[in-house]
Amino acid sequence: MLKIDFTQEYIDKLHYERYHYHHPLVQKKMEVLYLKSQCIKPKDICSLCKISKTTLINSLH
Repeated sequence: MLKIDFTQEYIDKLHYERYHYHHPLVQKKMEVLYLKSQCIKPKDICSLCKISKTTLINSLH
């Protein structure tokens, strides 16, 4: 799986934007990134967000 280094500033921004961004699809992508930043396993992210592994990979790219 893709290795991403998240700064605390970026994590804080993801945390805010996943609830406040004006477009729901972007909110969902922010949620995926936020969960990734919290070291949640990819299969668990897929389950929690109800997305496929392909969607997860696309969101991370």
